[in-house]
Amino acid sequence: MKFIHAGDVHLGNPFVGLDRNMPADFQQLVRSATLTAFQKMIQVALTKQVDFVLFPGDLYHGQRNSPIVQDQLRTAFLQLQAAQIPVYLSFGNHDFQADQQPHLAWPDNVHVFPQAVTTYTLLTKAGLKIGLTGFSYQDQRQTKSIMADFPLKDSSYDYQIGLYHGSLGSAGSNYAAFKLSDLLAKNYDYWALGHIHVREVLHEHPYVAYSGNIQGLNAKETGPKGFYLVEAKNNQLIPDFKAVAPVIWQELAVKQLTEIDDLLSRLNTLQPNQPTLLTIRLQGPLPALIQEAFNSGLLLDKARQVVSPRLWIVKITLDLSNVMPRGDVNIDDRVWQKALNQVLQPDNINNLLGGDLPVALREFFLSPAGQATLKQAMQAQLVEEDHHEN
Repeated sequence: MKFIHAGDVHLGNPFVGLDRNMPADFQQLVRSATLTAFQKMIQVALTKQVDFVLFPGDLYHGQRNSPIVQDQLRTAFLQLQAAQIPVYLSFGNHDFQADQQPHLAWPDNVHVFPQAVTTYTLLTKAGLKIGLTGFSYQDQRQTKSIMADFPLKDSSYDYQIGLYHGSLGSAGSNYAAFKLSDLLAKNYDYWALGHIHVREVLHEHPYVAYSGNIQGLNAKETGPKGFYLVEAKNNQLIPDFKAVAPVIWQELAVKQLTEIDDLLSRLNTLQPNQPTLLTIRLQGPLPALIQEAFNSGLLLDKARQVVSPRLWIVKITLDLSNVMPRGDVNIDDRVWQKALNQVLQPDNINNLLGGDLPVALREFFLSPAGQATLKQAMQAQLVEEDHHEN
């Protein structure tokens, strides 16, 4: 017996953190990445002749979905139906009540968990009796604890599997918070978890696992993405990760950069095996010339010119968290706050930053986070100037 566990597919998702300078062919690849990953997963289901497919929440990225997404999903479900492969899905926080929005009809092989905890029974082609227990979100944050409604394992099942979209935490917290001990107390043979986009095994014997999402959606979701192909071996359900994401996000940390050419040479050696979206994180402080190139955007332009066509640099960021000014240039908090209060008065903002500055930026500079950023940058600048003077 084998099945697919695919949490957090997020069909119809927008990609965050990209810009219009990306080449057109790369843009098209990125836009279609989630659908491409989904189609690859469906092909694995057909090729491996799995017994069923599980989607424990957030199959959709939102409640309302485009005709293209709906058509692609229905086509996939029909392919599975033709191969006699049933689908069991629940709705999570992103696609809460998505079935109540207008959408194309799904074939009879698709079984949707209602908002009350429900168990579906399935007989596999090999004659195994499988229990599938899950629920769809009752509201978008699902603060109401639902774990008590999950029944103990029914001894009449050869295997009982729980579908659960939520995160570890205290009962009553957002997103169906649960304790691992509560899941294990049900004596199920496998827990197919959703909601967390990082692939993670919380427990073995039985497996309690997040499959992660099938395609990274932003710069924080790095590395290969895919789903679990779960197979019964020696009376245990064992997950095996299958990567299907056509585009991956990666991060490159660069410390003690002294020459721009050093960074360009390093980037020139990168030869990714598949299309990659890269974030470069520089450790500050930077030499004056590199800092100027970073501030003006010249460093990003130069970096993009030397990399492989399979790689797109999304952004270059500067990390100043490790900057420790020398005692003689450290800014006393009281002095800094007094100066900051004098400069960043609402009446001064227009004069200092001009009338075209977006409201969001004005609010940021007046916020504690914005003031902390300014202080950090000023300390780094003082360190750099002190270094050159000595």
